[in-house]
Amino acid sequence: MLEKTKAKIGAGWAALKRLGVLMAIWGVIFSFATISRLAVAFDYDDTLVFSTPAYEKAYAETAQPFTAQFWTVVNQSYDLEKPKLAGCAAAYLFRIFGFQVSIIASRPEAGSEGLRKEWRRLVPKSRFLFAGDRGSKSRFFENGNFLLFFGDGDSDISDARKAKVYPVRVLRSPKSTFKDDYSPGTQGEFVLPLSQY
Repeated sequence: MLEKTKAKIGAGWAALKRLGVLMAIWGVIFSFATISRLAVAFDYDDTLVFSTPAYEKAYAETAQPFTAQFWTVVNQSYDLEKPKLAGCAAAYLFRIFGFQVSIIASRPEAGSEGLRKEWRRLVPKSRFLFAGDRGSKSRFFENGNFLLFFGDGDSDISDARKAKVYPVRVLRSPKSTFKDDYSPGTQGEFVLPLSQY
């Protein structure tokens, strides 16, 4: 009986030491990332979420695509979007390790207040950005110490490289209606495995 108790205490102590080491490693990374104000950014559509249903609803409800009314419908249909496992997991993991996380959506911000509020646990409203028709995303990287940019499109990869930010490709869902600007791995970028789900 005494031997079993000693073995349980020994196993518990070993587990506690391992946990202590992991917590120390986390503390060092968190402190370094926080003090250095390191940042990562994520594209929104087809990177963090499968957003095709929101676009389909906007096409069905508006007579003219790509108008302010169209973008309002898209931005307010976030309840139809499905989070992508790999993209969201990576974003929250970086957040846990003290990195500043930004989201950059390739759409105008018309009617986006609810969408920004939906993602408030991951990013503050000021770090949910809308590229819209303002050109490339590379200009958003000028105001931060960005290390990585996660995106699905070829233009995401090239925009990150222009800004000297390391690009990571997130695969699109096979059900995505967006087929243009997409040739994973052709630019020599790292492709996140199983990120199409």
